[in-house]
Amino acid sequence: MNSPLETHIQNQVLIRPTKFSDDLKHNNKTFQHRADYYEMIKYINTFLDEDTNNRYFLLPGIRGVGKTTILIQLYEYLTKEKQVSPTDILYITGDNLKRMSNSSIMDGINSYLDIFHNATVESIDKKIFLLIDEAQHDKDWSIVGKILYDTSKNIFMIFSGSSALELEYNADSARRMLKMPVCPLTYSQHLKLKYDYFKNTISKEIIDLIFTGKLPERNLDIEILNIYSSFKNYNPKELECFMQYGGFPSSFNQNTNETIKTVIDMINKVITTDIDNLKGINGQTTYLASQLLYFFALQNPGEISKGSMANHLDSNKMTINKILELLEKTQLIFHIEPFTSSAKRTTKPFKYYFATSSLKHILSTNLGNANLEAKEAYMGKLFENYVASSFFNLKNRSETMYNTYYDANKKNVDFLVQKGLETPVPIEVSWGKKNKSQVKTAMKKYKAPYGVIISNTTRKIVKEDNVIYLPIEIFSFM
Repeated sequence: MNSPLETHIQNQVLIRPTKFSDDLKHNNKTFQHRADYYEMIKYINTFLDEDTNNRYFLLPGIRGVGKTTILIQLYEYLTKEKQVSPTDILYITGDNLKRMSNSSIMDGINSYLDIFHNATVESIDKKIFLLIDEAQHDKDWSIVGKILYDTSKNIFMIFSGSSALELEYNADSARRMLKMPVCPLTYSQHLKLKYDYFKNTISKEIIDLIFTGKLPERNLDIEILNIYSSFKNYNPKELECFMQYGGFPSSFNQNTNETIKTVIDMINKVITTDIDNLKGINGQTTYLASQLLYFFALQNPGEISKGSMANHLDSNKMTINKILELLEKTQLIFHIEPFTSSAKRTTKPFKYYFATSSLKHILSTNLGNANLEAKEAYMGKLFENYVASSFFNLKNRSETMYNTYYDANKKNVDFLVQKGLETPVPIEVSWGKKNKSQVKTAMKKYKAPYGVIISNTTRKIVKEDNVIYLPIEIFSFM
């Protein structure tokens, strides 16, 4: 008679995959693939064709960004496109292993190797794939990865799970793995998944415009209108809706109230489960983490000292600093630093933004604050967060090496982006009318040959007096 673990592993290999196709569609419409999927495909193909050191991957991300879907799509690719036998692939989840058989990830892998290959980690002589989802439920997942990596070159493994994976992992393991964070969707990714596939051919031109000042040779506004016209039932206010509720694939099949509930539940799980499980973290710390997120949601964008945060929350700077580090590792928030010398940078406050503007909006809505402000002023705050997160996500997925800073001077612009040691590019964000005085002041101060105003008040890219007016609708395809 099989043990609960053996039964679970057999079901995972022989029965569960037959239901994967149902997990990849909604209302008979198959989910599209996002960029992270295609990135993993490259590594899988290399592993199948040759010996490679790139066979241990970490896919952390906020709950609900689509990590499980990516793993199942990779399973489908292996079995249907590459004709890999289902018995050469193990897909398991850390939570089910514990719930079904009270077993560890290593227990599951050893059982799989024994049942389907009559082998051990040391003796497996063919290439196999381990897709480990919800790995954060096993505290030793990173040690398991290190052992497998060092012991066999025939094992390709992906550990995926909530951003708790980022909070604790073995240092030796970190040197062997390739970390590929799964971020909330960009606007163009959102359109691709929601309205079916389209090829974004204008992203490079927008990036070139920002970092070189070179205007595109074609009318990108016309290109975008052509893209929109190809979508069925396109919502003309899609970008505004995305800034308020987007970033998470689940929102495609939910109304706004359902999306708000889903995201609030996700944030609570990050705080009460992911952070709360760490050593040295107590109930007071997790309470302060929740309060700090709501504090950021209600603030105007701007630098806030840790002393001010501590006073507001009746805490101390050391505790606030610890919580901020944890929240950044969970990928709920990120910071940008002031544009100044490295020595002074550590003494000045940071600006904090949410991973996607929808997090700010949904937290504000949950408190009722979103309805208290004039729409233009409120959307301006969301827009600034959206632009900040767009640059943050671009840096994570792009080969363009640059940093985003905030301008700490009076009459400052919102952002300064700098590639290498080149002159920084002043960028002002505008929801509603905005003159160019701040950009011109920054251009003069930093000796920048041009500046950029990203705005919703123009539909075409215009360059006047070395200031480039970039419509938000075009910027969003970056």
